[in-house]
Amino acid sequence: MSLINILKKSRKPIADSSVLLAGPVRNASAQIENDFGKLLASLDQFKQVHCLVIESDSSDDTLLRLEKFSQQFPNFSYVSVGQLSKTMHKRTDRIAYCRNLIIDAVANDPKYRDVDYIAMADMDGMNGLVTREKIAQCWELKEPWDVVTANQLGEYYDVWALSHPYWNPIDCWEQKRQLENILGDKTAQNIAVGCKQAAIDPRADLIEVDSAFGGLGIYAREAFLAGRYAGTDDQAGGIDVADHIPFHRDLRQKGYRIFINPALINCDKTPGGTVEEAPLPKPRGALKLVQKFGIFLFGKKRFNKYLQLMQTP
Repeated sequence: MSLINILKKSRKPIADSSVLLAGPVRNASAQIENDFGKLLASLDQFKQVHCLVIESDSSDDTLLRLEKFSQQFPNFSYVSVGQLSKTMHKRTDRIAYCRNLIIDAVANDPKYRDVDYIAMADMDGMNGLVTREKIAQCWELKEPWDVVTANQLGEYYDVWALSHPYWNPIDCWEQKRQLENILGDKTAQNIAVGCKQAAIDPRADLIEVDSAFGGLGIYAREAFLAGRYAGTDDQAGGIDVADHIPFHRDLRQKGYRIFINPALINCDKTPGGTVEEAPLPKPRGALKLVQKFGIFLFGKKRFNKYLQLMQTP
């Protein structure tokens, strides 16, 4: 038997597997029906599909749509944790909390006892191009993956959740903050974020990483239960981070392998599209408070421009 066949044999076939489609949502009413429908259709080759959505802090009719889904689709569940923002002021901490509820459900809820794979997905417009053929292709890969994550048409946008020793070795927004005083906002942004958002050819080989997401990640059950999400990284000095970074670090430390699958295209991110906003810096003294207030009033780019004009002799 060839090595490829041995590796394929070790991965449980889709037709014999159960999958949990899961993710946190907030104010996703406008996009969730399309994304949810696309994702469900792409997973229909699995023996069984479960769905679990964790909602928080919505001010639109997201909850009404989730209730509608629970009546329409078998094995669909959702949990609303209410207004987390009242007790958790950082967005990253709220997202991590919701994702950890999914880990706990997989570990402890009897109805997910036989789930073999977890498809963690954003349901806010990020997965409109996912198909059953793209999902099936992940099971044809020769590499013994524990986690495969998505790619995009156009630029690969999700560098905040990316960790790679050469491509993005440190938190991109922390790097930008460190470069701003040396090179200015525009150049710092390009070095830390923009130039890393390169297009990945869908025909390219898998890219092994320490962390990635891109709106969709498929996890073998054992790997998924090996970590915890966190929105603040104590190992990096307590900075706000993409919650995938600490989670995937746990997985990597236990020997699990994470890949970007270039062929797993989930959406179109052409150059000049939406870019992840940098987290606000932690206030330190009066200057930081003034900066935070200025960004709130004018937006980050306008406020930084005003600062540069004020500093010009």
